[in-house]
Amino acid sequence: MSTLLMRYLAKKIRSDLKERMVFLGGPRQVGKTTLAQSFLSNFKDNHPAYLNWDNPVHAQKIRNREWPIAEKLIVLDEIHKFKNWRNLVKGFYDTLKNTHSFLITGSARLDHFRKGGDSLLGRYYYYRLHPYTLSEVGNTKANLTRLFTYGGFPESFHKADKRFLRRWHLERVNKLIRSDLRDLEYVSDINKMQLLAEELPRRVGSPLSFKSLAEDLQIDFKTCKRWIEILDSLYYSFLIPPFGSPKIRAVKKEQKLYLWDYSQVEDLGQRF
Repeated sequence: MSTLLMRYLAKKIRSDLKERMVFLGGPRQVGKTTLAQSFLSNFKDNHPAYLNWDNPVHAQKIRNREWPIAEKLIVLDEIHKFKNWRNLVKGFYDTLKNTHSFLITGSARLDHFRKGGDSLLGRYYYYRLHPYTLSEVGNTKANLTRLFTYGGFPESFHKADKRFLRRWHLERVNKLIRSDLRDLEYVSDINKMQLLAEELPRRVGSPLSFKSLAEDLQIDFKTCKRWIEILDSLYYSFLIPPFGSPKIRAVKKEQKLYLWDYSQVEDLGQRF
Protein backbone atom coordinates (compact mmCIF):
# COMPACT_ATOMS: atom_id res chain seq x y z
CA MET A 1 0.00 0.00 0.00
CA SER A 2 1.29 3.46 -0.85
CA THR A 3 2.31 5.63 2.07
CA LEU A 4 1.28 8.76 0.13
CA LEU A 5 -2.40 8.71 0.96
CA MET A 6 -4.29 11.93 0.43
CA ARG A 7 -5.28 12.92 3.96
CA TYR A 8 -8.88 13.91 4.61
CA LEU A 9 -7.98 17.47 5.66
CA ALA A 10 -5.87 18.27 2.59
CA LYS A 11 -8.52 20.03 0.48
CA LYS A 12 -9.86 22.07 3.41
CA ILE A 13 -6.38 23.23 4.44
CA ARG A 14 -5.40 24.14 0.88
CA SER A 15 -8.56 26.26 0.57
CA ASP A 16 -8.15 27.98 3.95
CA LEU A 17 -4.52 28.90 3.30
CA LYS A 18 -5.82 31.41 0.75
CA GLU A 19 -7.53 33.36 3.54
CA ARG A 20 -5.57 32.93 6.79
CA MET A 21 -2.76 31.02 8.49
CA VAL A 22 -3.53 27.38 9.23
CA PHE A 23 -2.49 25.67 12.46
CA LEU A 24 -2.27 21.88 12.29
CA GLY A 25 -2.21 19.95 15.57
CA GLY A 26 -2.88 16.41 16.70
CA PRO A 27 -1.22 13.38 18.30
CA ARG A 28 2.48 12.64 17.99
CA GLN A 29 3.34 10.71 14.79
CA VAL A 30 -0.11 11.07 13.26
CA GLY A 31 1.32 12.52 10.03
CA LYS A 32 1.18 16.29 10.56
CA THR A 33 4.62 17.05 9.15
CA THR A 34 4.13 14.75 6.15
CA LEU A 35 0.80 16.40 5.36
CA ALA A 36 2.28 19.89 5.69
CA GLN A 37 5.22 19.03 3.43
CA SER A 38 2.83 17.68 0.79
CA PHE A 39 1.62 21.24 0.13
CA LEU A 40 5.12 22.37 -0.86
CA SER A 41 5.91 22.09 -4.56
CA ASN A 42 8.54 19.44 -5.42
CA PHE A 43 9.28 18.78 -1.75
CA LYS A 44 12.66 17.21 -0.99
CA ASP A 45 15.00 17.30 2.00
CA ASN A 46 16.31 20.81 2.71
CA HIS A 47 13.35 22.39 0.94
CA PRO A 48 13.75 26.17 1.54
CA ALA A 49 10.10 26.72 2.52
CA TYR A 50 10.08 24.05 5.27
CA LEU A 51 11.58 25.40 8.50
CA ASN A 52 11.75 23.35 11.70
CA TRP A 53 12.48 25.21 14.94
CA ASP A 54 14.37 22.17 16.29
CA ASN A 55 16.96 22.71 13.55
CA PRO A 56 19.36 25.51 14.65
CA VAL A 57 19.94 26.64 11.06
CA HIS A 58 16.21 26.80 10.40
CA ALA A 59 15.60 28.63 13.69
CA GLN A 60 18.10 31.30 12.68
CA LYS A 61 16.40 31.71 9.30
CA ILE A 62 13.04 32.13 11.02
CA ARG A 63 14.42 34.84 13.32
CA ASN A 64 16.00 36.62 10.35
CA ARG A 65 12.89 36.19 8.19
CA GLU A 66 14.86 34.57 5.41
CA TRP A 67 11.89 33.49 3.30
CA PRO A 68 12.45 31.99 -0.16
CA ILE A 69 11.26 34.46 -2.77
CA ALA A 70 9.97 31.81 -5.17
CA GLU A 71 7.81 30.08 -2.52
CA LYS A 72 4.40 31.44 -1.56
CA LEU A 73 3.76 28.92 1.23
CA ILE A 74 5.99 28.71 4.32
CA VAL A 75 5.71 25.70 6.65
CA LEU A 76 6.84 26.36 10.24
CA ASP A 77 7.24 23.16 12.26
CA GLU A 78 7.58 23.08 16.08
CA ILE A 79 7.84 26.88 16.29
CA HIS A 80 5.61 26.79 19.39
CA LYS A 81 8.72 25.70 21.35
CA PHE A 82 9.94 29.30 21.10
CA LYS A 83 8.75 31.25 24.15
CA ASN A 84 7.28 34.24 22.27
CA TRP A 85 6.12 32.30 19.22
CA ARG A 86 2.65 33.88 19.12
CA ASN A 87 3.98 37.42 18.72
CA LEU A 88 6.59 36.20 16.26
CA VAL A 89 3.99 34.49 14.06
CA LYS A 90 1.64 37.46 14.38
CA GLY A 91 4.34 39.73 13.00
CA PHE A 92 5.01 37.35 10.09
CA TYR A 93 1.36 37.23 9.14
CA ASP A 94 0.62 40.94 9.50
CA THR A 95 3.55 41.98 7.30
CA LEU A 96 3.54 39.16 4.73
CA LYS A 97 -0.09 38.08 4.37
CA ASN A 98 -0.34 39.62 0.90
CA THR A 99 2.67 37.69 -0.44
CA HIS A 100 2.96 34.51 1.65
CA SER A 101 0.80 31.88 3.34
CA PHE A 102 1.79 30.16 6.58
CA LEU A 103 1.09 26.58 7.67
CA ILE A 104 2.14 25.94 11.27
CA THR A 105 2.37 22.44 12.70
CA GLY A 106 3.11 21.22 16.19
CA SER A 107 2.40 18.83 19.04
CA ALA A 108 -0.03 19.04 21.92
CA ARG A 109 1.61 22.22 23.11
CA LEU A 110 0.46 24.07 19.98
CA ASP A 111 -3.15 23.22 20.78
CA HIS A 112 -2.67 24.04 24.48
CA PHE A 113 -0.84 27.36 24.21
CA ARG A 114 -2.72 28.81 21.26
CA LYS A 115 -5.59 29.25 23.75
CA GLY A 116 -3.42 31.30 26.09
CA GLY A 117 -3.93 34.67 24.44
CA ASP A 118 -5.87 36.53 21.78
CA SER A 119 -2.95 38.06 19.86
CA LEU A 120 -3.66 35.68 16.95
CA LEU A 121 -7.44 36.04 17.05
CA GLY A 122 -8.95 36.15 13.57
CA ARG A 123 -5.65 35.33 11.88
CA TYR A 124 -5.77 31.53 11.65
CA TYR A 125 -7.87 28.40 11.28
CA TYR A 126 -7.06 25.41 13.49
CA TYR A 127 -7.28 21.77 12.42
CA ARG A 128 -6.65 18.59 14.39
CA LEU A 129 -5.37 15.65 12.35
CA HIS A 130 -6.73 12.26 13.42
CA PRO A 131 -5.32 8.78 12.71
CA TYR A 132 -6.44 6.87 9.63
CA THR A 133 -10.02 5.67 9.44
CA LEU A 134 -11.44 2.98 7.18
CA SER A 135 -12.96 5.52 4.78
CA GLU A 136 -9.55 7.16 4.38
CA VAL A 137 -7.49 4.03 3.64
CA GLY A 138 -10.18 2.28 1.57
CA ASN A 139 -13.26 0.39 2.71
CA THR A 140 -12.11 -3.20 2.28
CA LYS A 141 -11.98 -6.19 4.61
CA ALA A 142 -8.18 -6.30 4.34
CA ASN A 143 -7.85 -2.67 5.40
CA LEU A 144 -10.31 -3.17 8.26
CA THR A 145 -8.20 -6.07 9.57
CA ARG A 146 -5.04 -4.03 9.14
CA LEU A 147 -6.48 -1.06 11.04
CA PHE A 148 -7.77 -3.28 13.83
CA THR A 149 -4.38 -4.98 14.17
CA TYR A 150 -1.93 -2.11 13.70
CA GLY A 151 -3.99 0.98 14.49
CA GLY A 152 -4.50 4.14 12.45
CA PHE A 153 -1.14 5.84 12.93
CA PRO A 154 0.54 5.97 9.49
CA GLU A 155 3.95 4.50 10.39
CA SER A 156 2.66 1.41 12.18
CA PHE A 157 -0.24 0.96 9.73
CA HIS A 158 1.97 0.96 6.64
CA LYS A 159 4.73 -1.12 8.24
CA ALA A 160 2.19 -3.78 9.28
CA ASP A 161 4.74 -5.68 11.35
CA LYS A 162 3.96 -6.83 14.90
CA ARG A 163 7.57 -6.75 16.08
CA PHE A 164 7.90 -3.19 14.78
CA LEU A 165 4.56 -2.30 16.39
CA ARG A 166 5.75 -3.33 19.88
CA ARG A 167 8.89 -1.23 19.52
CA TRP A 168 6.90 1.66 18.12
CA HIS A 169 4.55 1.60 21.13
CA LEU A 170 7.45 1.74 23.59
CA GLU A 171 9.20 4.55 21.72
CA ARG A 172 6.02 6.60 21.30
CA VAL A 173 5.07 6.42 24.99
CA ASN A 174 8.63 7.17 26.05
CA LYS A 175 8.89 10.23 23.77
CA LEU A 176 5.46 11.43 24.83
CA ILE A 177 6.32 11.26 28.55
CA ARG A 178 9.99 12.23 28.38
CA SER A 179 9.76 14.93 25.71
CA ASP A 180 6.24 16.23 25.00
CA LEU A 181 5.25 16.22 28.68
CA ARG A 182 8.36 18.21 29.60
CA ASP A 183 7.41 20.88 27.05
CA LEU A 184 3.81 21.04 28.28
CA GLU A 185 3.90 20.88 32.07
CA TYR A 186 6.15 20.03 35.01
CA VAL A 187 5.56 16.63 36.64
CA SER A 188 7.72 15.72 39.63
CA ASP A 189 7.56 11.93 39.26
CA ILE A 190 8.06 11.11 35.57
CA ASN A 191 8.53 7.38 36.26
CA LYS A 192 5.11 7.00 37.91
CA MET A 193 3.57 9.07 35.14
CA GLN A 194 4.96 6.56 32.66
CA LEU A 195 3.63 3.66 34.76
CA LEU A 196 0.20 5.32 34.60
CA ALA A 197 0.40 5.56 30.81
CA GLU A 198 1.40 1.90 30.59
CA GLU A 199 -1.46 0.85 32.88
CA LEU A 200 -4.25 2.65 31.04
CA PRO A 201 -4.50 0.26 28.03
CA ARG A 202 -5.73 -2.40 30.48
CA ARG A 203 -8.53 -0.12 31.68
CA VAL A 204 -9.98 0.81 28.29
CA GLY A 205 -13.74 0.53 27.95
CA SER A 206 -14.46 -0.01 31.66
CA PRO A 207 -15.69 2.66 34.08
CA LEU A 208 -12.53 4.40 35.23
CA SER A 209 -12.07 4.65 38.99
CA PHE A 210 -9.53 7.35 39.80
CA LYS A 211 -9.48 6.12 43.40
CA SER A 212 -8.59 2.56 42.42
CA LEU A 213 -5.99 3.73 39.92
CA ALA A 214 -4.42 6.07 42.47
CA GLU A 215 -4.22 3.27 45.04
CA ASP A 216 -2.60 0.88 42.56
CA LEU A 217 0.06 3.45 41.66
CA GLN A 218 0.37 4.73 45.25
CA ILE A 219 -0.26 8.34 44.33
CA ASP A 220 -2.69 10.98 45.54
CA PHE A 221 -6.24 10.94 44.10
CA LYS A 222 -5.98 14.55 42.87
CA THR A 223 -2.58 13.83 41.34
CA CYS A 224 -3.99 10.84 39.49
CA LYS A 225 -6.87 12.87 38.11
CA ARG A 226 -4.54 15.69 37.03
CA TRP A 227 -2.19 13.27 35.29
CA ILE A 228 -5.09 11.79 33.33
CA GLU A 229 -6.01 15.31 32.22
CA ILE A 230 -2.41 15.88 31.08
CA LEU A 231 -2.43 12.63 29.08
CA ASP A 232 -5.64 13.87 27.47
CA SER A 233 -3.86 17.12 26.49
CA LEU A 234 -1.01 15.03 25.03
CA TYR A 235 -3.44 13.09 22.81
CA TYR A 236 -2.63 9.82 24.55
CA SER A 237 -6.05 9.06 25.97
CA PHE A 238 -9.49 10.63 26.26
CA LEU A 239 -12.49 10.29 28.57
CA ILE A 240 -16.12 9.85 27.56
CA PRO A 241 -18.75 10.66 30.21
CA PRO A 242 -21.96 8.61 30.53
CA PHE A 243 -24.93 9.75 28.46
CA GLY A 244 -27.51 11.78 30.36
CA SER A 245 -28.46 15.21 31.59
CA PRO A 246 -25.82 16.93 33.75
CA LYS A 247 -28.66 18.00 36.03
CA ILE A 248 -29.21 14.44 37.18
CA ARG A 249 -26.88 13.88 40.15
CA ALA A 250 -28.70 11.06 41.93
CA VAL A 251 -26.96 8.38 39.89
CA LYS A 252 -23.32 9.18 39.25
CA LYS A 253 -21.43 6.90 36.89
CA GLU A 254 -17.72 6.84 36.24
CA GLN A 255 -16.36 8.00 32.89
CA LYS A 256 -14.78 5.56 30.46
CA LEU A 257 -11.30 5.97 29.07
CA TYR A 258 -10.08 5.21 25.55
CA LEU A 259 -6.74 5.57 23.71
CA TRP A 260 -5.93 7.46 20.53
CA ASP A 261 -3.78 4.48 19.56
CA TYR A 262 -6.12 1.55 20.15
CA SER A 263 -3.52 -0.94 18.87
CA GLN A 264 -1.92 -0.65 22.34
CA VAL A 265 -4.90 -2.51 23.83
CA GLU A 266 -3.98 -6.22 23.97
CA ASP A 267 -7.44 -7.61 24.75
CA LEU A 268 -9.23 -7.85 21.39
CA GLY A 269 -12.67 -7.27 22.91
CA GLN A 270 -11.53 -4.07 24.60
CA ARG A 271 -9.72 -2.99 21.43
CA PHE A 272 -12.91 -3.40 19.42
